[in-house]
Amino acid sequence: MNTHFWLTATKPKKDPDAPDDRLYVRQYGTGRAILLALHGFGRNGARMERLGLNLGDQFTTLAPDLPYHGKTEWYSDRYDIDEMTGLLQQLLDRFADRPVFLLGHSLGGRYLSACLNGLQHDQLQDLALVAPDGAGGRYTNWIDTLPSRLVRPLARLTERPRAILRMSKWLQKRGIINGYSAEYLKYNLNDRPFRRRLAGTLRSVLKFPPSPEAFERALNERNIRCTVFVGDKDPLLHHDRLTRMYEPLPSVDLHHYPGSHWLPERLLAEYYRNSLVSVLP
Repeated sequence: MNTHFWLTATKPKKDPDAPDDRLYVRQYGTGRAILLALHGFGRNGARMERLGLNLGDQFTTLAPDLPYHGKTEWYSDRYDIDEMTGLLQQLLDRFADRPVFLLGHSLGGRYLSACLNGLQHDQLQDLALVAPDGAGGRYTNWIDTLPSRLVRPLARLTERPRAILRMSKWLQKRGIINGYSAEYLKYNLNDRPFRRRLAGTLRSVLKFPPSPEAFERALNERNIRCTVFVGDKDPLLHHDRLTRMYEPLPSVDLHHYPGSHWLPERLLAEYYRNSLVSVLP
């Protein structure tokens, strides 16, 4: 079963006449357990379709398009952790009597990690992160090192593709981003929706700072564990930094697999089917 619905942000608007910000949520499967899955930058919730259909008898997969992505209608120029947490909580509240599993890929993993402390659900079972952003990734690590006062002018630069392409070359020469990231920007910056997506994400992503201590505390308070999946050939991760961030946390398990940055759908399908054995009667 494939369907969708809209989820409207509840944060008061600066302009009462402005249109509502709302997420487009894709729904796959009819199973009793809920899998709430967030995609990475530049993708949309359809990235979870094959996984959702594969698990459709056991899980109902909810895959929202993040702000500025897919079919989501996001008119504000940014969003923050409170807004994102509120939207995710709306989804959890719709399924208060179901077991819930959380999955975040890349940027979606960063957001779930940061929002976990504010999420409440009596049957929260598990969190899985695949190549989570915020752990020194080669593509976005430079964003985390920027002084906050530079974020706004950098976001404005995205409306001037030539300027940001010059900046990407400068960053590449200094080893701050790699060749893959520079080519990615070069390929996409001629696309206006991409530029708006990049600008909005730049304004927002630093509002979701990685905090291993707070993350461990949130996991412990909810009595759940987190599995971090890491592809051994992922060009976008600093593997040593990721290991240093997650390995010391008692509630986190690192799982290395042969693969790159893409979502390991077969591995995840097996993981979730095995997880159900200890959850469902």
